[in-house]
Amino acid sequence: MNDRNIVITGFMATGKTTVGKLVAERLGRPFIDTDDVIVQRAGKSIPEIFAQDGEAAFRQMERDLVMELATQRGLVIATGGGMLVDPVNRETMLETAAVFCLDVSPDVLEQRLAEQTGRPLAANWRELYEQRRTVYAVIPNHIHIIPQKPEWVAEKIEEHIFRIIDVKTPEGRYRIQIDPSFLRVVTSLEHFSPAVVVTNTTLAPLYGYEVRSTVNAYRTPLITIPDGEQYKTLETVAYLYDEFVKAGLDRSSTVYAVGGGVVGDTVGFAAATYMRGIDFVQIPTSLLAMVDSSVGGKVGVDLPQGKNLVGAFKQPRHVIIDPNFLETLPEREWRCGMAEVIKHGLLADPVLLELAPNYRQHIDEIIRRAIQVKVDVVEADPYEQGIRAHLNLGHTFAHAIEQVSGYAWLHGEAVGVGLIAAAVLSARLGMCAPDLPEQVEGLIGGIGLPTRMGDMDAEAVYAAMATDKKWSGGKSRFVLLEGIGKPKIVTDVPKEDVIAVLEQIKR
Repeated sequence: MNDRNIVITGFMATGKTTVGKLVAERLGRPFIDTDDVIVQRAGKSIPEIFAQDGEAAFRQMERDLVMELATQRGLVIATGGGMLVDPVNRETMLETAAVFCLDVSPDVLEQRLAEQTGRPLAANWRELYEQRRTVYAVIPNHIHIIPQKPEWVAEKIEEHIFRIIDVKTPEGRYRIQIDPSFLRVVTSLEHFSPAVVVTNTTLAPLYGYEVRSTVNAYRTPLITIPDGEQYKTLETVAYLYDEFVKAGLDRSSTVYAVGGGVVGDTVGFAAATYMRGIDFVQIPTSLLAMVDSSVGGKVGVDLPQGKNLVGAFKQPRHVIIDPNFLETLPEREWRCGMAEVIKHGLLADPVLLELAPNYRQHIDEIIRRAIQVKVDVVEADPYEQGIRAHLNLGHTFAHAIEQVSGYAWLHGEAVGVGLIAAAVLSARLGMCAPDLPEQVEGLIGGIGLPTRMGDMDAEAVYAAMATDKKWSGGKSRFVLLEGIGKPKIVTDVPKEDVIAVLEQIKR
């Protein structure tokens, strides 16, 4: 999506060319002003074209140029004010480019047009402005540029293109950047020295060496840890501490975590506790990590008694998400990530549930929407004192299933069954419509995830829940649903109800 052309349009004198040049410079893209191209090809100025050939001839030149530019990629294009008034031109640009319309008030336009000459249609600009307002309204992205400077407008366009989400935290803020050119973002960061890149043995040849060379050539150590949930342990953290010392890391250093949720959680915890905390940058490579674990600042490792029993809150310095990483993701991991997407849809964004069946076709929008759900929650409750606990929907069941299976179940697979179990328990307690469990099961099964936990012993799973950190004072604590978009925390659920649900999801 992000190599699509960027088109900047709007009424005359709104600053399209100025903003377009700034956007092209910021993104390192070629810039094209359609009026300039037409002037060059015609060998005469636009007033001369209008006077000698007529407006119809000029509009045909515009149509020809639109069709030509629509076959190209990676351009920043500033259009003439009337180019996208033509419905064919408009639809072509909207289908092939990200189109932005710059808006200014009539009073500002009047002042600007009084200062400029050489605009053949400026004499009757107010009438033309009224005619075009409804056409411009069809364009989805509008930026009102006054009193903002052109540099601000260019930044807003870049943020939209690369899906930049700023996250407010008690300590300040950090940026999540969804960008298909992750090395460009890494290069743009200020690299403190010394730094290290940490990944796992599977991802090192795919991405680890590339990130390392971008951070600080070959002087930056690449540290690898084994691949798998079973290595999300204090022993791995101790190994990372040793490697950090060898690398000479100090309080001004940065750790780059390149990997899925296990890498992010483990490396983040090591960064949070080494020298009482050093910066770390998350570069998630799995869908699950992109939409969930890389966002929100919760880091930690497992103990034999349960998942994430040792942890901390550590906000990343930056999160860089490149959807192209998903091209190397195994299908099983795709499905696991979608379990968290469905969870976010059940919690707060039903559109995600509509997109889920065809998730590969809509992955950019899915990533953005799922992240926004989590950001909205963690900004409101950064330390999980209230509604942030809603993000644990399905997870009390899931963590127990993972533990009892000896982590043969992947996290996303367990979350999928956990979501079904949470819906079944909600219905059993009379909290939601009776058909909600069937609806959730259809979503989970529809993306190819397991919908039953098989012959796992229900008593063993319940016993594993007792070590879940979400329980309090030995009392059960579940996030359940009163309906889609209506999560509720329920405590002290009778054991017999939970066991009954576990037995039901075995079959």
